[in-house]
Amino acid sequence: MPLFADGLRKIRRNLVQLQTGDRPKIVKIGFFTPGQLAQINQARASEGFRPLLPEIVFRGQHLYRSRCEGDGYTIDSVLEQIRSAYSDESIVEFSTGSSLLRNPNKRIDHNGYLVNDEAVFECTGRYPYADLLSVIPRGDGKRKPIKKGPLEE
Repeated sequence: MPLFADGLRKIRRNLVQLQTGDRPKIVKIGFFTPGQLAQINQARASEGFRPLLPEIVFRGQHLYRSRCEGDGYTIDSVLEQIRSAYSDESIVEFSTGSSLLRNPNKRIDHNGYLVNDEAVFECTGRYPYADLLSVIPRGDGKRKPIKKGPLEE
């Protein structure tokens, strides 16, 4: 999934604005390839949703709160996760309520972990565009365990 030539710069600007307490504007950062868009729209159609346009937008509040504030990643680390998730080798996957792009090739992160980066998209709030909601470096050792209910203890 290609990023625009200035896509990472726009993402960095929004994340820095969030870091300083400002509210960034929604910006277009890239687009789905025709094959990726066809897969996503086919899955959306099977769930009764209208098709998306290829452009991807970004504001960044959720990503900043979850990855920078919550997990302690730097903006540079988050940008590396996004760059990896947007790899030419990345594949479209679907999970409950989410469309995502997953790089099947592991990379070594700044802590020495082998991770697979995933870009998670929210596809209804900014319709007809997909919104880059977050990135997840699977295998980074920071995933919290799933809490068990009282009957499962």
